[in-house]
Order: sequence, then C-alpha cells, then structure tokens
Amino acid sequence: MFLADAFTTSARRYDLLTKLNPGYRRELRSATRTLAELLEAPTGRRPVIWDLGCGTGLSTQAILETLPDAQIVGVDASAGMLETARAKSWPAGTAFVLDRVEHLAANSAPALADAPDGVFAAYLLRNLPEAERTAALARIRTLMKPGSPLVLQDYSVTESAWAQAKWTAVCFAIIIPLAAATGAQISLFTYLWRSVLRNDATQTVLQRLEHAGFERGTVSTARGWHRKVLHTYVARNQGRRT
Repeated sequence: MFLADAFTTSARRYDLLTKLNPGYRRELRSATRTLAELLEAPTGRRPVIWDLGCGTGLSTQAILETLPDAQIVGVDASAGMLETARAKSWPAGTAFVLDRVEHLAANSAPALADAPDGVFAAYLLRNLPEAERTAALARIRTLMKPGSPLVLQDYSVTESAWAQAKWTAVCFAIIIPLAAATGAQISLFTYLWRSVLRNDATQTVLQRLEHAGFERGTVSTARGWHRKVLHTYVARNQGRRT
C-alpha cells in the first residue's frame, strides 16, 4: 500500500520531475522504438499494446509517438497516477485500468478482453516484491499472444560500483532535492534510491524472463548519464495464451 499511496500523493509532480531528468523521456522513446521493431503488425486492425505500470501516461505517450495507430491499454495500481493520466488528451481506443499486474488474469475490464500484440513495462518489475517477480512475469506471459514481444525498462546498478556511486550522487544531489522543492513525497524518492541499489542484476532479470517462459531475452543499456544505470530488456512469448 505504501507505494500506491506514495505515487498517488506525488502524481501531480511526477511529470515535472521526470521532465527535469535529462534523457528520461528520450530513453522511454528509445525503448518503445525497440518494441515497434519487434511487433508483428496484425492485418486489418490496430495493434493492441499493454502499457503495464503506465503511471501518469508518459510511457503511453512514448508508445503513441512510435506507434500512432496502436490501441493502448495502460495499467497501474495507483489511482492518483491514473487520474493524472486520464486527464490528458488521448486518441480514441486508449484506455486505462486500475489494477495490479499480478491480478490482470481475473480482471474483467473490456479493455483487457483482447490479448496484446506487445507488452511494454517501464519501472514496473522493481516495484514488485522480489519473491513475486518471476511469477508476475509468468502471469503476464500467459495473457500475451504467442510470439508477441515484451519490452521492460528499469534501473539496475548492482553489477557496477561506478553505477552505484553515480546513482547515489544523482539521487542526493538532484532527484531528492528537486522532489522536496516541488512538494512531492520525499519518502517515495528515498525509496527509489534504495530500491535501485537493491534491484535485480541484469542477468537476474534475464533469468527471470527465461523461467517465466519467455525466450530470446536480451539486455542493453541507455545513453548519457543513464549508461550502466538504466537498462532495456527484450524477450518474446513462445508459449500459448491461457
């Protein structure tokens, strides 16, 4: 509950804070371009993309910039973040669903009726309990179409002492002071600092994807100050939808 409540409290400041993060939106767009390259475009209809952990819709916007004809379903567990997302202007067919990704299989929302042609999830896996991450990926996979791509984006610094030092410096010199100045909930951003330091190594995420039933998993790092801090993971669902 802490995370959902903290994100709700900070929702109105979230877009501003990410705008002040150099490269944040550029790297989102880069990851969505990767998704677009992997997508097998359906014949005669718009592709359905699930944006899991969509927050205020910044990742949704990035997907639409890359795939303007896509029918996107954004999912998030924070009511405040979704309220901010829904208040923005969206093309017809864009929908938002309030739920945890672990519960999507039981969600009867009409927007979730069609299996996605691709799934995008930025900064999602780290915010799930460590013991539940592989199972959550497996549940997501069973809802996807066979052969459909999954693209994850998140921070990981455990494999590099330099990346850990850089992340800590950025948090305490820039991110946390900016959060305080804009009136955001400070505890959310101290949590951000700690959660990234403790987050899965990139190889652990690749192993989780494999154990969850995905294949052809790869990882790449971002540019600029995000290098060795922010990573994009790509994999395909080779199983059947259940």
